[in-house]
Formats: sequence, structure tokens, C-alpha cells
Amino acid sequence: MTERDDQKLNRLILAVADGYADCLDGIYAVAGGRMFAVAASVTGREFAEDVLHESFIKIARFAGKYRPDMNPYGWLMKIVRNTALDFLKARKLRREESAEAMFALASDYSPEKRDNALMLEQAIAKLDPGERKIIYCVYYLDMTVREIAAELKMSKSAVQRAKDRAEKNLKSLLGGGTED
Repeated sequence: MTERDDQKLNRLILAVADGYADCLDGIYAVAGGRMFAVAASVTGREFAEDVLHESFIKIARFAGKYRPDMNPYGWLMKIVRNTALDFLKARKLRREESAEAMFALASDYSPEKRDNALMLEQAIAKLDPGERKIIYCVYYLDMTVREIAAELKMSKSAVQRAKDRAEKNLKSLLGGGTED
């Protein structure tokens, strides 16, 4: 997500808060693919559209609580994730998040950025499941170490070590080497 997309999402969410419901279409145009991937990673593709629909209702309802200094992408993904988790709780379903759905990056970018996105997607797929989950929580759901620790029922220090290890492994997989 580029800074320009962040600015556009910021303006769109604030417009929805001001009562311009038609701006929800703009939010979908900018972030809909990733929102769907987040929903699908939690509930499975068969329920993702229902979760996405409910998420947009919540976005419209809670847009007034959004502040311009917030991360718009993180705010949207948290709504989708929480909506998906609520969906599972309501149906008592359990599904392990799949990396393929969580990190479906290449489809969201223009052709010139698609190669880099695909390379990142492939590198993330090589991480172990725990590392993928940490990367997903930090960079896709914009969760803090404290929030991840509570979610995964781990200590903050264990989550921080896992995050550092996952980032180091990802950097190595992407050819960045190590800085030790």
C-alpha cells in the first residue's frame, strides 16, 4: 500500500464519517482485494463475501470514530479481522489461517509492482507457520506486540523474539542478507 493509497483511504473514511456513503465504493476499490484476503484467511473463501459485506456495514457505522492520524489500512483490516472472528464465533467454526489467502499480494498491484509483490508472497510462504502468523499480525493487521501476545497467548518478549526472527528470515529469503 503506497502513501498515496493511505492518503486516499484516509480521505474516503473521513468522507464516510461525514455521511458520504458512496465513498464506501472508493474504499473497496483501493483496499477491497486485501480486505477479502483477510476475511478469507480467517473464515475461508466460502464465507469471505459475507464477512466483507458485514465489514462495510461496520465501517459505515464506526467511521465517525476514525481519526486522521490513524493508519487507515490497519483500521480497515482490524474491522475485517474482528468481523471474521465474530463470524466464526457465531457459527462455532474453526479454520487455520492459510498463508496463501493471507498473503495474496500479487493480485493487488499494478503490473510494474506485481513482480516484487510475487517475490514477497513467495518468501512469506517459505516462513514457518508461526513466523507467517506474526508477520501477518504485525504488517497486515497492524497489531502491536502486546495485542499479538494476548491473541496468541504468549509473553510479549516471546512475541518480540518471534517477530525479530521472522523479519530476519524474511530479509534473508528476499536476498537482504543479515546485519549481525
